[in-house]
Amino acid sequence: MLSSARGTTFFFPLTCMALALLSLFSPQASYAGGTAFDATSISAMGTASAGQAAEAGDASVLFANPAALTRFKRAELTQGAAVITIGTDYTSTQNNDGADSGAPQGQNGQVFSRKDGYDAAALAPNLFIAIPINEKLVMGFGAAASHGLVIHYDENFPGRNQGRDIDFKVTRLNLGFGYKLSPTLSWGLNGSYERYFQSIKLKLNYREAVEALAPGSAALIESPAGALIGAPPIPGESNAGLRMFGWAFNAQLGGLWEPSENTRVGLSYRPKTEFTGNRGKFKLDDSPEQAAFRDFLNSDGFLNSVAFSALGVDGKQAAADLAPDQVIKQEITLPDELRLSVFHHATPKLDLMATYTRQDFSVTTLNFQRESNGRTLENIPQNFVAAESYRVGMNYKLYKRLTLRAGYAIENSVIDDETRITILPDSDRQYFALGGQFDLSRDTSIHFAYQKLDTDPAPVGNNDQISPPEVRGGDFKGNVQLDTHFFGIGITERF
Repeated sequence: MLSSARGTTFFFPLTCMALALLSLFSPQASYAGGTAFDATSISAMGTASAGQAAEAGDASVLFANPAALTRFKRAELTQGAAVITIGTDYTSTQNNDGADSGAPQGQNGQVFSRKDGYDAAALAPNLFIAIPINEKLVMGFGAAASHGLVIHYDENFPGRNQGRDIDFKVTRLNLGFGYKLSPTLSWGLNGSYERYFQSIKLKLNYREAVEALAPGSAALIESPAGALIGAPPIPGESNAGLRMFGWAFNAQLGGLWEPSENTRVGLSYRPKTEFTGNRGKFKLDDSPEQAAFRDFLNSDGFLNSVAFSALGVDGKQAAADLAPDQVIKQEITLPDELRLSVFHHATPKLDLMATYTRQDFSVTTLNFQRESNGRTLENIPQNFVAAESYRVGMNYKLYKRLTLRAGYAIENSVIDDETRITILPDSDRQYFALGGQFDLSRDTSIHFAYQKLDTDPAPVGNNDQISPPEVRGGDFKGNVQLDTHFFGIGITERF
């Protein structure tokens, strides 16, 4: 790409800003894997993100460590996209698994698989720029995902009443700088605007919910006594969905130490991110049967009042809780992140690198409340712990213009078997990565990468602490196995 120095100064940043905003607000920007997203950089994806805070192979280092921006002597644009394919298997571990109405129950060992469909793949774009201001100061801008999770189950799997689909993402818009304090030491600061989106879909089983609200009430409603008080038939299953939006600001501090020409050590820290004003809507597909059931719960009849009182049920409140449109609020805190990376240019052809990261999810809670009255829509206790990952990787210069990459990483689950839920089936995982870089010219490089996320089977259905009880999702127990693959391609232009 040809550009004059004057054209670079004015036109280049404006073009990058436009492209970054497009990538940030793209409706196709969906993400997969664990909640901490692992494809913010296509070049780093090829080494399983090993050495990301120290290598500074391209401008995407801004995401991991702003101090490493001082490695750039020329303006640089890096953009790319990862396509993620997502397969989800649920295996029942008990007979008569799930609700006894709405769909056939699962049997021990039966597999409910979802590996195709329009939403079985996702696209995640990213964009970063680095612009040297002088010999000591380099500015950076970026747009990418920081957290994400996309899971879609077979719509009739036994855990559908707890949650069958989730699309969760936090997209981060970064503006930062790196400043060289001495020939061997740099520091940097990165400010971020973070956009939160969450969509959850489930099947509400009315019979299961009624029974959980007041044990024995479903049988009573369906008995002759129910007919006496004018009870309509209990509706079947209904599609329900929750969509939440929010935003927050945060910052990241980084340092880079270069003890020798061939060795670099990078360290960065980002405090926890607090989303305090998330708002959204809970929607329930309505029907004449559901409307009739709400009218029954809301009635002032003497017999109804006596029956509801005997069961300990507030009929009017239960009817309001089943309204087809409700405004929901949420406060959620996402974890801090500590990242330590080492990069070593071992030989003229070989680079070795490693990274340790720690994210403390113990600060995260899952609680949704109705804005109109403060009543809990759903509170999901989770025994969250810190996620620690260990990553190693390498670059190998095969030819003058072709560099190959490889990496491996392990990371622990942040959830235990007792509180894990269907829409957050996190488990211990391994990453296997391959990638490369082909230099088309001194100014242009193509990056390509593949990464497989290998997760352990994740038991679900054991969390009996969810409240209120009518939203727990019924009696189901099984193992979730994710099959996730990342395919990425990107380009770097130097000016």
